[in-house]
Amino acid sequence: MTERDPKPKEKKKIRLAEKIGGLPVLLLALAGILLLFSGGGLFGAGSKKEEADSDPTAYRIALENELAALCSEVKGVGRVSVMITLKEGERTDYAGSKVSSVSPPSVLGAAIVCDGGGNAETRAELTRLVSGLLGIGSNRVTVAERRQ
Repeated sequence: MTERDPKPKEKKKIRLAEKIGGLPVLLLALAGILLLFSGGGLFGAGSKKEEADSDPTAYRIALENELAALCSEVKGVGRVSVMITLKEGERTDYAGSKVSSVSPPSVLGAAIVCDGGGNAETRAELTRLVSGLLGIGSNRVTVAERRQ
């Protein structure tokens, strides 16, 4: 015969935290919270692109920097400076009471000063590149040679 315990064994509920250990669960929870907040932009002022899209001056400067970096990669250009003029500010289109689209400011023209700007082929190449990228006519792009 088997002997019975006077006290029946109680079934313990095992929590996940107890089974794995408290520290890993806590770290996972904190990591999840950090991901949620960082994705929503609560820790910072937003990305540089978002800042540039909302401020016409920041948009112009970012566009000039990106264009200068690209132009400097063209054969024969050398050091380059770019200036962009904007026609108008940001445009917001509404559909009823909701924003349907936000357009960045329109580009009026571009001026490029570079080491190779005295070469006709380099000027033509930069004019085609910039007018194509900015969606403006070649008559709105000026390329000049940098002074020595």
